[in-house]
Amino acid sequence: MSLKLQTINVMTHRREQLSCTMPAEHIYPFIVHRSVAEYLEKKDGERTRYSKKHILTHLLTGAQIGVFGRYEHALIVARKLKNKPIFLMPTYDLLTTHPDVPEVGVVVRELKRLYAID
Repeated sequence: MSLKLQTINVMTHRREQLSCTMPAEHIYPFIVHRSVAEYLEKKDGERTRYSKKHILTHLLTGAQIGVFGRYEHALIVARKLKNKPIFLMPTYDLLTTHPDVPEVGVVVRELKRLYAID
């Protein structure tokens, strides 16, 4: 599969929701997409192409999981995490206060250590 132009909602570093139309792919409950900063640079005419970075974001909250240098790495992480009940939480507050946060946090950190560039 490849990324297709879609409108998605992501969370900024200030926890604000931002709606962007950019290359993306849904792997429920996640979405793999290009960098939001690069999207904004393209929108402002400061950039013509996206880099090779791929971002994995929690679809329901817009919270970023990690930055990956390869599309395939983002897919691996999404597939390993997608069946964890914590990621069915519809809000950032519910996600971050879920009782599985410590256990799933260890898994996420290990996957990011293996595959992420951030």
